[in-house]
Amino acid sequence: MRFRLKKRRRMREKTASKTRPWYEAAFAREYLSQYAHRSDDAARQEVPFVAGALNLRRGARVFDLCCGAGRHSRALAGTGLRVVGMDLSADLLRAAAEKRMTRTAFVRGDMRRLPFQDEAFDGLVNLFTSFGYFMNDAENQRVLNEAARVLKPGAPFLMDFFNIKLVRRNLVPRSERAVEGMHLRERRWYDLRTRRLNKTTQILRGDETSTRRESVRGYTRAELTRMFKRAGLAVTKVYGDLSGAKFDERLSPRCVLLARKARGGSR
Repeated sequence: MRFRLKKRRRMREKTASKTRPWYEAAFAREYLSQYAHRSDDAARQEVPFVAGALNLRRGARVFDLCCGAGRHSRALAGTGLRVVGMDLSADLLRAAAEKRMTRTAFVRGDMRRLPFQDEAFDGLVNLFTSFGYFMNDAENQRVLNEAARVLKPGAPFLMDFFNIKLVRRNLVPRSERAVEGMHLRERRWYDLRTRRLNKTTQILRGDETSTRRESVRGYTRAELTRMFKRAGLAVTKVYGDLSGAKFDERLSPRCVLLARKARGGSR
């Protein structure tokens, strides 16, 4: 009887994951195992550049948009900044709370409707390709509009996105790997019609098998720059990674944009 109940529960969970948007189902606790190399140590190595690019005074209030398990929030707080991290995933936020440190706070919310007042933050970061999730450009633009709304005039915004031109050229269609008791079978493809980078991961753990899907709109640097401008954010610099390397559209692994909110405020 217990076996049948567990089987029914797994069937309900699989059905729900098929009907929900991918980003509501993908970021469960096991996501942290899949990307275990994205660790607190890695974040501490990246944050000197991030904090330097933001160039904020000690005690400034920074918003970590789509903070996940909070690794960059904690690292930024370690530099003396006050950090508020927000994510939609309850699982990842629980993981963030387990390692919570002083000068950090975590809230749950939708990036299209930020639960903060206008001009609440001195700076904002959006890291590890946490943009382009939604199926139409208008919704993705709304994310930038909201980001601009909660920033003070002149405040910096640092976005870390993938370099779509390099990703498309070097895309690995299939791969397999083992992590923390799981065997992962990954499939990747770029859809020319929707201009989205897609990935499915089949997760085998013992006798159980599940599938997680990811899908991100592949914006170019020029497209992102135009979207930022529409939100009232002026891009001032573009880097090729989180060490501050110069951006090269042919070779850079990342497209890291540093922008500032217009002094006159957002639209």
